Amino acid sequence: MTAGKVLMTALKILVACLVFALCLVVGGALSGLHKIGQQAPPAQQAISSEPQAAGGSQAPQMPENLLLTFLIFSVCAGVVLSYLILRSSWHGWPLVGAISVGMYGASTVGPQLDSVFFLSNKLPRGLIQALFLQGAIATALFSPLAVLLLGKWRAVSGAPAFPRRAQMRATSAAWRLALLVVAFVVLYMFFGYYVAWQSPAVRQYYGGQQYLSFYATLKGNWNYHRLIYPFQVFRALVYIACLYPLVRMLRVARWEMVLAMALFLSVWTTALLLPNSMMPASVAHTHLWETLGFSLVFGALAGWLLTPPQQAVTASDSAAS
Repeated sequence: MTAGKVLMTALKILVACLVFALCLVVGGALSGLHKIGQQAPPAQQAISSEPQAAGGSQAPQMPENLLLTFLIFSVCAGVVLSYLILRSSWHGWPLVGAISVGMYGASTVGPQLDSVFFLSNKLPRGLIQALFLQGAIATALFSPLAVLLLGKWRAVSGAPAFPRRAQMRATSAAWRLALLVVAFVVLYMFFGYYVAWQSPAVRQYYGGQQYLSFYATLKGNWNYHRLIYPFQVFRALVYIACLYPLVRMLRVARWEMVLAMALFLSVWTTALLLPNSMMPASVAHTHLWETLGFSLVFGALAGWLLTPPQQAVTASDSAAS
């Protein structure tokens, strides 16, 4: 790749980051999210990407560097999404669909399901609906624009054929799916206890008790919050469903798939850097480290297990492509 081509690709990615930021702003304006956030009382319960409990009343502290944190989030997400698009073997609307499912599922549906489960009665009226709507609008605007901008709307003539992935057997797919679901629940509880719940600010904010061990946490949830386990199983299936199209569209080595899925899931945790009128900065930053660790580990595991072995492209396949 020539220096000129590298520079042009870098410029396209930079523009994609700008487009991502603009789509978020437009989504927030059209969904009414900005107005709802301004009307929310300071002591209102906050939105957490991975909340562990509800309750508490710690006063939030609004960060002053809104522009910087928004820029960091937009650049991180824009770069990762651009990387996935550029490395994809798909083009046009199939690629738009895969990016849309992955982006909306990982950035909005998965995290905000926790908000519905834990905090639906404590959040400002209409906030959850506005969050889902904002994510949908931003995704619908960004996905086709990014694919078009990065030159992936049509396949390049004469490009080498990608190796095919062998189809997984039903038994192999079943045990991989079961392992991912179990891993999701265990990792959720693990990082929730060893990262989030070790913070006095988080415990005070949610009004929860301090458990003496990880096992005590599991037992306490089973005794008093039993529904959390089937609910997290459901969330696991949502995350797997949003990652699967991305795995299908990428024709890369397994190690790169692991890296790509870990980066894709973890990049959305940087949203916790953004100002939140309903969550103290100390709580948000603790949740950032919690969800970052969870996303890196689960994303890497999902990338490994969802990737079937490659099957070499035959001469007839190359001719047909």
